[in-house]
Amino acid sequence: MLKLDRTYSTSGNLFEQKEEVTHYVGMSKEKIGKVFAYLNSVAFNYTLGNPPKMDKAAFSMRKN
Repeated sequence: MLKLDRTYSTSGNLFEQKEEVTHYVGMSKEKIGKVFAYLNSVAFNYTLGNPPKMDKAAFSMRKN
């Protein structure tokens, strides 16, 4: 049986927040959603507010 590699995981501390999280503390859910939408548009290279349509042909199923 394979053993877990524990070199990459750390135990969480509830009293200390990570540095990348502290910027978003106090933001409203709507503002965090806008940040998330912007980061997705940059990561997947599309204009903000105009995401590409999902290709539904790849997921089509025939009815019996």
